[in-house]
Amino acid sequence: MITMPIIRPTLPSLEDILIMMHNGWETGIVTVGPVVRSLEEQACRVTGARHAIALSSCTAGLMLVPQALGLKPGTEVIVPSFTFAATAQALLWNRLVPVFCDCLPGTCTIDPEDVERNITPQTGAICGVSVYGLPPDVDALLEIGRRKGIPVYFDSAQGLGATYKGQPLGQFGVCEVFSLSPTKVVTAIEAGLLTTNDSALAERVRSMRDYGKDLVKGEEMVHLGLSARMSELHAAIGLLGLQRVQDLVKARTERIALYRDRLGRLPGCQVQEYPYDRTTSGNYFVLFIGEQAKRSRDQVYDDLKQAGIQTKRYFYPPVHAQAIFQQYPMRLSANLTHTAKASREGLALPLYSHMTDQEIESVCAAVKQLLA
Repeated sequence: MITMPIIRPTLPSLEDILIMMHNGWETGIVTVGPVVRSLEEQACRVTGARHAIALSSCTAGLMLVPQALGLKPGTEVIVPSFTFAATAQALLWNRLVPVFCDCLPGTCTIDPEDVERNITPQTGAICGVSVYGLPPDVDALLEIGRRKGIPVYFDSAQGLGATYKGQPLGQFGVCEVFSLSPTKVVTAIEAGLLTTNDSALAERVRSMRDYGKDLVKGEEMVHLGLSARMSELHAAIGLLGLQRVQDLVKARTERIALYRDRLGRLPGCQVQEYPYDRTTSGNYFVLFIGEQAKRSRDQVYDDLKQAGIQTKRYFYPPVHAQAIFQQYPMRLSANLTHTAKASREGLALPLYSHMTDQEIESVCAAVKQLLA
């Protein structure tokens, strides 16, 4: 029986949610109304982006981006294999071909040199990913895109509240897409946000989240879209969280610091590297349990489960090896060594913003008992 879950969403009070929802409930405006607009405005303030579009999920946003960019079926999009599957599943929905590149050792973010090695005349876009909340090497990816004339967008699902070279995520590349799911630092229960400085792209996505409707009269479909709107209820929860995003990030990173201090020097184990030029949102703490450790990653996973502690092998399996991708066209980089190693060794431990020191110490004690 699990007594310590890997995640508990840090939610606002029900009373605050009801207060924010009251007007919409009385007027019957329950989707894409004033609370959604307030959330979008707050997202612009937090990220520094000129536009923010609230969506039903991050995955919906990732599905809409290739359409908004006009990528044709069969076009290749370069993505990491060390990511959550939705990064690449969104490409399959658009009949695009994912090209899986390796990650860097240490940060586990996409390797820009491997990206450049895999560019072909068929490459239509590059997608960088924040891993566990840590941004990739944004400048290197944007420079490749600039030289090659290829748009770069970012799956920043786990990155809300992170920074790159002193700037908050949300204003890089053609757009960024964030998740507000229950596992994220800021949650709306289920929702996503797309941020961009491109006004034309923002207008297309606003239409596409509502079936592709003409934004003026709302009668004719002018884009291929989805039902990807955000409700006022989800927006209220998301807005209350976004208003205190810095506090939530601080709480996460403080708890990660405890984990790193207690477990980072265990024999055969490593933790994610944080380069000086970026900060993490603190979405996950992952312990990499190598071949020289006292027990394998999978043994630790099983033993902690028996002790009532939920963990997650993360990201596992690497996306290119997952069953669904064997049914669709894809291309693999010549070398995915670092991806395979990270996927084989990574174990995400329980983490949430209101987790107590005592809870962290109990997890650390259980891990040390297995690996020290």
